[in-house]
Amino acid sequence: MLAATASILMASVTITASAQSESPFVRSKSVDGVTSFETATRSYRRADGTGATVSLVGVVHIGDRSYYADLVDVLDNHAIVLYESVLPRGAFGTSGDSDLDRQRRTQDAMLFLRGLIARFIDANDRAPQTMNELRGFIVGRDTRLARPIDLACSDGWGRALEYARDEGSDAAHRKYELISRGADGAVGGVGFDLDLVLSGQFLGAQSVMERDKKRPQKQDDKRDLYLELADALGVALQVRSIDYDRRGWEPADLPLEDLLDSLWKRGERSMTLEMLSNDSGLQQGVIRFLLSMVSKSPEFKKLVVQALGAGGKRGDSALGDVDARIIIDERNDAVIAQLKQLLASATPPKSVAIFYGAAHMPDFEASLRADFDLEPVDVLWHTAMSVDEWIVEKIEERLARFEENRASILRADPSGAYPEVARIDGRILSLKKRLATRSDSSSQH
Repeated sequence: MLAATASILMASVTITASAQSESPFVRSKSVDGVTSFETATRSYRRADGTGATVSLVGVVHIGDRSYYADLVDVLDNHAIVLYESVLPRGAFGTSGDSDLDRQRRTQDAMLFLRGLIARFIDANDRAPQTMNELRGFIVGRDTRLARPIDLACSDGWGRALEYARDEGSDAAHRKYELISRGADGAVGGVGFDLDLVLSGQFLGAQSVMERDKKRPQKQDDKRDLYLELADALGVALQVRSIDYDRRGWEPADLPLEDLLDSLWKRGERSMTLEMLSNDSGLQQGVIRFLLSMVSKSPEFKKLVVQALGAGGKRGDSALGDVDARIIIDERNDAVIAQLKQLLASATPPKSVAIFYGAAHMPDFEASLRADFDLEPVDVLWHTAMSVDEWIVEKIEERLARFEENRASILRADPSGAYPEVARIDGRILSLKKRLATRSDSSSQH
């Protein structure tokens, strides 16, 4: 039953699509009754030591909170962090090589902000007083949007968008406006100097009450499949465990419209994307039913950990050919293009981290080697999640065996025992920590 459940989940949820390469970025291992899944951070530099250090920081979307804290410590040591987040075009900045590019990207940014304002209005029954109030509301719910909002609030000519709201005397006159003054920064104008104005309306409190009375009552059954999987495994979500509102953290991804356009142009349909975007589909219903049956099961968690660590080559992953091309290849191309721009700038950063799902990392590594002449110089492993199968008596038995073995080695060869004794000391320390954790848990109950 558990094996079948794990198999269905691994085939259905995209977070499990981990690819192996010459330098693996995921692994699972079992030591002293603990089975763990780990992701790698690999750093790269030129052979002569010059230029920027680029680190590939692989991540999975569910894991222990300590895992995400460990990753943030690593990322904080980099000048720039390029992170994944599929967002509308307007979330990636408004700069361009021509006035036409700047005008179009400013329009995209204004549309992106209008969507965020709509979220605010839906929750608060009024428009935000300022852009800062909007930012606080949105970032309070998803910190990944902090930098995109900051980028969208400036037009293509580097000027802050104007924002105004009018309470009005009735619903027909309550509105807000976003304004860019165009290339010349002055009121009015034609061509690229033309003012760009985007407006919207919002209801007052009384109008909201009247509207809600007329609406049929619906139960909101929209649930997060990742969250349900995390709950079943007793772990946390990446987006709820990391604060992305940090200096130097930049979104680097394929805009949502481009991703969808790629599918339409090919005339292809992605079954994985369709399944995950359908909140009431049969596939998700089956997955949720299975999750409810195995929730908090150590045996199920072990199977998931082992399946994640096994990885597999592209053809063996949970993604189909279409999904792999769109979800991995084309998104990776967008990140590499941004990296090239960063490193070619007049003042390139000393260090850049690419913070992406572990499935993307083998392709990133190939690009760093081929396009940037970078070679691996360091690797760190981070434990994303683990399951402890041993009871206290079993841990104590293994601890006593190691302590006896350590003493025997020292008696036989005190001067040459260090390497082996150091290894055993690490195992002993780990076992003692597990016993202390078990003792703390028992005292709390």
